[in-house]
Amino acid sequence: MKRALGIVMVPVLAVLVGAEGRAEEDSKAKALEILQKADAATRAVKSVRYRGHSQPSGVAERFFSAAEGEGIVMGWASGIPERFWAHVKTTRPRGDEPVELTGGGDGDSYFIIDHRSRKGYEDMDPAVMGSGARTLQSFVMAEFVDDAPFDDELGAEELEYQGIEVVEGIECHKIHITYRGGQQESTWFFSTEDFLPRRSVRHFDIPQQGEGAVVMTVSKLEVDPVIDPKIFKLVLPDGYEQIDDFAP
Repeated sequence: MKRALGIVMVPVLAVLVGAEGRAEEDSKAKALEILQKADAATRAVKSVRYRGHSQPSGVAERFFSAAEGEGIVMGWASGIPERFWAHVKTTRPRGDEPVELTGGGDGDSYFIIDHRSRKGYEDMDPAVMGSGARTLQSFVMAEFVDDAPFDDELGAEELEYQGIEVVEGIECHKIHITYRGGQQESTWFFSTEDFLPRRSVRHFDIPQQGEGAVVMTVSKLEVDPVIDPKIFKLVLPDGYEQIDDFAP
């Protein structure tokens, strides 16, 4: 009887394993299809304005603060957005007070304003933004204007379609990505209507430090809005001081 049971179980297990394999293939194919549509839709974008918020967790909280604010990106040149601007306020500061920063650049000059110290900095070197650059840059979703926005994702080692979730009132396809080499992972959420990204999750696994993630969520997305180019230059509010040096 035991032998007979074993004979029956072998083909049953083979069927289950085969079904699981087909499900993984279907999931990857679906994820690839969505990514291809997202890549094409995003390549057509020239500029965006959006509101959003970022949220670190786990080990990422050692390097990033939660933040909310507004961002603008326009064009692509030499591997970075040609023009960018962001106004960001941290919501879980590591210091005693929230950090509020405004910064940007147009390719010729870059600036940052620290609203807590009421000081502004501007220079041809993007390093002028100092330590605040990390906060601003983490808030800029450069994929919107990248000339190859999802090449790395399309060539990823593993793709998994994880269904539909609602992000800021928008139904989105959820795709988990394991990049080549298996060292990095991310999860992307693309609108089911226009296939543009509404959320990214960057996963971290740092040896001897732990795991974590940074979630960037986009809301109130405007595609190809009219933007005054003056926003990409330093304009100090009344009572602020311009410092002829790099920001700390």
